[in-house]
Amino acid sequence: MGLRLRLRAGVDLAGLPPQARAVAQAMRTYGVIVADNGSPWYLSGAPDPRWSNDALHALGRLTGADFEAVDTAPLMLSAGSGAVRS
Repeated sequence: MGLRLRLRAGVDLAGLPPQARAVAQAMRTYGVIVADNGSPWYLSGAPDPRWSNDALHALGRLTGADFEAVDTAPLMLSAGSGAVRS
């Protein structure tokens, strides 16, 4: 819970539909946070009629090997405080 991951730079996004590619690029740029103990590598979000669920299901081809852990230790001001450097 709370692990920060980002999509590896070398993962090929070319075969993804445009909407799925936009989400994957955001995972590469901004990362993701592990937030639940549900199904393996399950992505969730708020439903919106402007997004195609079929296109977004293409993200299911991503695996754990496509991600790398992000070291957030340098951002901490002190261990256990919850405060971070800005």
